[in-house]
Amino acid sequence: MSDNVFSLSLFKQNQNVLIMKNLAGIVLLGLIMSSCSLFQKPSMTQEQIDALVAQNQALKSQAAGCTELEDQLALSRMQMDEAMLKLAACEESAYSKVHIIVGAFKNSTYADEYSAEMKNNGYVGKIMAGPYQFNLVTAGSYESIQAALNELGNIRANVIEDAWIYIE
Repeated sequence: MSDNVFSLSLFKQNQNVLIMKNLAGIVLLGLIMSSCSLFQKPSMTQEQIDALVAQNQALKSQAAGCTELEDQLALSRMQMDEAMLKLAACEESAYSKVHIIVGAFKNSTYADEYSAEMKNNGYVGKIMAGPYQFNLVTAGSYESIQAALNELGNIRANVIEDAWIYIE
């Protein structure tokens, strides 16, 4: 009988240990689940999330606009480089003549009148044939592009803002 009591006592003890292990496992699992970030609620409100999404979209469209501006700037730089090469080629050729144009007219009467006005103001006022059958009125003619560029600012300030350089 003492063996049965001992066995029963050992059985109850093993059962208590098993219950304690299960209870400890459940408590441990509860602690892990409560501290896991997957099961926590987000700390931002829906309005804050919507605001961030809208801000992200605005930044993406702004970045796309910057890319377009960079492309335009690169194209402008290439065009400027080509123009500078052409200017250098014109500068090197001895036969080129550089003119500052202050008026371009299809009607020769208007060109004559504007030429007379330019001469009265102390400028050359020469009329020359231009492309597409235009009569070009000059404020001055120069041997180099640099000399014409130096005078162009003065002509634009005192005569007409739209004055431009024509290379013959």
